[in-house]
Amino acid sequence: MLKKSRVFLTILSLMFAFFAALPVSAADTVRIVHVSGEIDNARVALVRRSLTAAEDEGDKAVVVEINTLGGEVESALKIRDMLQQTNVPTIAYVSSRAWSAGALIALSCRHIVMAPGSSIGAAEPIPATEKNIAALKADFSATAAATGKNPLLAEAMVDKTLGYYGYADAGQILALTDVQARALNLSEGTADSETEALRLYSLGEATVVSDEMEPRDMFVGILRQPIVRMILVALILSALVIEIKMGGIGAGLGMAVVMGALLLGGSDESWFNSMKLIALFVLGAVFIGIELVTPSVGVFGLAGVVMVFGSLFFMLGADMSALYILAGSIVFAVLLFILLGKRLPKSRFLAKVTLHNRSTREKGYSSQEDKSKYLYEEGKTITILRPSGTVRIGKERVDAVSGGEFIDKDTEVRVIQVEGTRVIVEPVIKNK
Repeated sequence: MLKKSRVFLTILSLMFAFFAALPVSAADTVRIVHVSGEIDNARVALVRRSLTAAEDEGDKAVVVEINTLGGEVESALKIRDMLQQTNVPTIAYVSSRAWSAGALIALSCRHIVMAPGSSIGAAEPIPATEKNIAALKADFSATAAATGKNPLLAEAMVDKTLGYYGYADAGQILALTDVQARALNLSEGTADSETEALRLYSLGEATVVSDEMEPRDMFVGILRQPIVRMILVALILSALVIEIKMGGIGAGLGMAVVMGALLLGGSDESWFNSMKLIALFVLGAVFIGIELVTPSVGVFGLAGVVMVFGSLFFMLGADMSALYILAGSIVFAVLLFILLGKRLPKSRFLAKVTLHNRSTREKGYSSQEDKSKYLYEEGKTITILRPSGTVRIGKERVDAVSGGEFIDKDTEVRVIQVEGTRVIVEPVIKNK
């Protein structure tokens, strides 16, 4: 009985030690992404990075701290799309101003909390054309409706002809203070800080992770500038053309691949789609390289050009803007090649990596095509034939084989048979 008790206690101790060694589950985590300054592509990269991390790490919520006078509508729409598509609850905290593009970002979040003295609205587009107002008003209205907010409020922030009774007369653009936004149920509360805002949703004890602008976000933002993307595409096209002009030394293809990777680094594609586009681009470059090394009827070259342009089109977003960038890049690439094309062969750098020695007829080499002209001609071996080697016939070097016997160097031979590109020789026997 005592022995059984000892066994039981031993097992119990081991179980206790096992469970004690298990890691304690981490506290709930909330991520705060600080969106301040002009809304641009760098802010798009910041929000994308933050939302991706929140989804991967299972954060309880994402607080978008907003302090901006506005910025690019296109960038704000991209942030809007990301905020609406994420499965992590989103809270907009307006710390000072959420004007123009900032108002759209705030409306994109499921909840809005504002700091005392903050404001939201004033989203009239620039230029305020009828077309721009109609398009942006529709986006604001749809965004507000999707997150359970009053679409009429959102529309009045864009179109000043609407007004909003009691808050903006017709002809005045709508902008609301924190008190007014709370009275109209646009805001769900007032808080002096993000921590106080979290307490409104029972998240005051959560661990806070803060995401702010980093150099990598700014770098991605630069890569997304239309002029930068146009230059990158132009450099890709120029590199491929230079590769053709220089006879396929490999440097052009390498440069094209590097520029393509940079272009893709600033795209909105997912990792999986990015890998597919990279594969398509590299395959197209390889096909062009095959066409250069082993000239064919043009099938590889045509397929390579289609693959390269197709991958570039999708890297640029596959829209009308992508077509404009491609068109501008082609013009830029042509001008660049005209300026540099004549200097390429004289470049000291390229002179080191370009093959200058050519096997020409003047140097004693001949083509392997149609060697029937050598039939019954006599020459002398340049190398030993065992059984293959090289002979000189007249002033030309010709690859030849013996009939199976060994023929020494500097032996006079006669061509006895030609089979396609195969030249068969035998030693010349001199009569004494």
